[in-house]
Amino acid sequence: MPSPVLNVLDFFDDILSQKENCRENSTVLVVYLLALAFFVFVWHEFSDKDFSFIMTMSGALQAIGFFLLLHKVRATRSAAGVSSKTLQMYSMVFTFRLSSTLVKNGYLPVDSTGDWLYQASDVASLLLVFQLLYYVHKRFRYTYQAELDSMPIWSMVPGVVVLGIFVHGHLNHSEIFDSIWAIGMYMDTIAMLPQLWMLVAKGGEVEALTANFVALLFFSRFLTWAFWYTGFPELAPPEGGFNKAGWIIMIAHSLQLLFSADFMYHYFKWTALNAATMCCGPCHRTGAEGPRMVLPVGVHDI
Repeated sequence: MPSPVLNVLDFFDDILSQKENCRENSTVLVVYLLALAFFVFVWHEFSDKDFSFIMTMSGALQAIGFFLLLHKVRATRSAAGVSSKTLQMYSMVFTFRLSSTLVKNGYLPVDSTGDWLYQASDVASLLLVFQLLYYVHKRFRYTYQAELDSMPIWSMVPGVVVLGIFVHGHLNHSEIFDSIWAIGMYMDTIAMLPQLWMLVAKGGEVEALTANFVALLFFSRFLTWAFWYTGFPELAPPEGGFNKAGWIIMIAHSLQLLFSADFMYHYFKWTALNAATMCCGPCHRTGAEGPRMVLPVGVHDI
């Protein structure tokens, strides 16, 4: 199985040696360095140094993930491996969530970044998703693998809407806006399923920068889960009683984390299996090309 340390060394070696993946790797590296600088700057200048800052960080990581996915599609001029249905679901997730968070503050980080930055990250993610959908269905539509993107996700949407209307918290103190936010949360829970479906349909093949997208989405989900887990006691009714809002939110975000982790598991599982069976060029015994899988940018066959 390839060593993670060697993979990282290969990543930087491609950049320093001006190899084939130099430009793509350089872009990824710059994005991560800028993201790190951005987080430090916002933490120091705009946040209240409060734990709720991780909620804003979660939204920013998600936006960076969509940006790297967009970069992958543009760099390779291919939408292969990208699920349009997942992107469509996320466009609805951000639309519903912003319809609540731009008006009410019940589900926002309590520090000052919840005044504008958290919503800005969702707006950025929504715009990136729209551009990705344009590339998938217009500019690079001939590369989109619609036959593999076949999960009947839309049959679940009416149930999600009904669930959000009747089962939601009350942090916005408004039936309408509490329902809108809940619908977005439930849609967020199932949004990744079409991409998981497509991964299985493709036999485990994950395109280059899609791995960055999945990893960042997983860490984004983990931070969001940690935020709501920490704030669980504060969601309880002031007069006491069953913490309905807390359990609703925790169950939904736990499922989101589980599905994201499942995607990560399948990705690394297929990477390990591929590394164990692939050959460096033609196999010595048969002369045939070994089974291959598209690894993250900067990872070579070892």
